Amino acid sequence: MSKDTKIIILSLMMIIFFALGLMVRGNSEGILFDANIMEYVHKDINPNLLSIMRTISFIGSEKFLIPAIAMVIVYTLVKKEYYISKLLLTSSLGCYILNFILKQIFNRTRPIKYFLVKQGGLSFPSGHSMVTMSLYSTIAFLLAKKVKDKRKQRLIYIVSFVMICIMGLSRIYLGVHWPTDIIGGFLIGYVFHYLTITLVKE
Repeated sequence: MSKDTKIIILSLMMIIFFALGLMVRGNSEGILFDANIMEYVHKDINPNLLSIMRTISFIGSEKFLIPAIAMVIVYTLVKKEYYISKLLLTSSLGCYILNFILKQIFNRTRPIKYFLVKQGGLSFPSGHSMVTMSLYSTIAFLLAKKVKDKRKQRLIYIVSFVMICIMGLSRIYLGVHWPTDIIGGFLIGYVFHYLTITLVKE
């Protein structure tokens, strides 16, 4: 993919993100397809699936990711792999900071009537979706760099993509985010990932 094509795609992602942001700003209700999807997902809750989704959601939470990434960063610093340290720190902590700022700007309340778990804070963009998109994409990028086989590289990116999607679905299933929160998180999270791997130098 050419540089110009990448810039066009990233620009479109930013435009869609901010268009969604303006539509949901200060909004306590769903927009577009939000309500229909939430009603469909929550019309029949499976206790076993609920337990699985809680676990998946926890793996994408700051309570799990921050200590896990901190340990990996310490390890990479000891090994003097500073490029990896910088990428992981930026794609995680940097993304958390940006997510906090964006949530204050758009000030969207969560879909409280669909809550299956307790959750505080604001809704748009989804922090889980944004950070996992940024972080997991960066991890996939680092792993793919170490693999020369194109098929293995594709497999790494596919697994990363599936994990990211499942994380987003878990937040919808738990009723703590509107679908547009997830989409917004994915969009800006990928843009942040791309900027990270582009601007952070070895």
